Amino acid sequence: MNLNWITFKGMFADGPLWKKIILFIFLLVFCTVTMVSLSKLICFVVGWNPDSLEVEVLKTKQLMSSSGMFILAPVLFVYLTKNEAVNYFKLKLVDPRIIFLSILAVCTVYPFISVTAAWNEGMHLPEALQGVEDWMKHYEELLKSATLRMLDSSSIPQLIFNLIIIALIPAIGEELTFRGVIQQSFAKYLKNEHVAVWLAAIIFSAIHLQFFGFFPRMLLGVVLGYIFLYGKSLIASIFCHFMNNAFIIIYAYVSDPETALASESSHNMTHGTIAASILLLCVTIFILMRIKYISDKKKEAV
Repeated sequence: MNLNWITFKGMFADGPLWKKIILFIFLLVFCTVTMVSLSKLICFVVGWNPDSLEVEVLKTKQLMSSSGMFILAPVLFVYLTKNEAVNYFKLKLVDPRIIFLSILAVCTVYPFISVTAAWNEGMHLPEALQGVEDWMKHYEELLKSATLRMLDSSSIPQLIFNLIIIALIPAIGEELTFRGVIQQSFAKYLKNEHVAVWLAAIIFSAIHLQFFGFFPRMLLGVVLGYIFLYGKSLIASIFCHFMNNAFIIIYAYVSDPETALASESSHNMTHGTIAASILLLCVTIFILMRIKYISDKKKEAV
């Protein structure tokens, strides 16, 4: 007996693309609003002012909003649009060599990302859009201030908590959303996996609403997208995403948050630095092709 009509499983599986896009946007908004509202309720019950900028309140909102937007929403979307949703996210065990090469790829591309970050930070909009640029800078300063408060930790329990809510949950959720749902959906409907990787990376960066960090985050999204595409498992991209986030958190713990955030970009853009970063970018591309080779060989052997 088919109980899908009762459980709503796959009820939009045969629906047109525009309905699925509207459904996905609705779920993102609905789950985010619901979880943020729940976070405010939790703050009220505990005795915190839900509208304050206290670090406990910021972390609670971060935990709940990330869980709603990037974990609950994509899981519900796949449940409602796929008749067989279990294997859709490709959360399968992956060859340890692919995990190692994936981490190596993120490490080798980082200098190029840092150079791009320094260039991006120095960009300016046309004079006619000076007001927009001033708003962007002000908004990013607010985000930076909140991030510095959240990164500040003075004990091992605080460090572990930061690793969970700032590194682990966003890594899982953002990979489920941007690589698991958006990239795979683009690949299916556009019939071009490479375009899908880049479009998903652009949306991944844009949704963070940080203009002066748009291009480096987009490049990181591209690398994570190819790790998922070539490694054929979301586990590798989740692990790399987590390691990228965790590095900043641990660095902030052993030094200070301001230094940790400053380390994300290289302001010493000499010709030698740029040349070295381009060379390492070529190494990254070679590593990604190696991941594809290993993955394809394992698939042939099955």
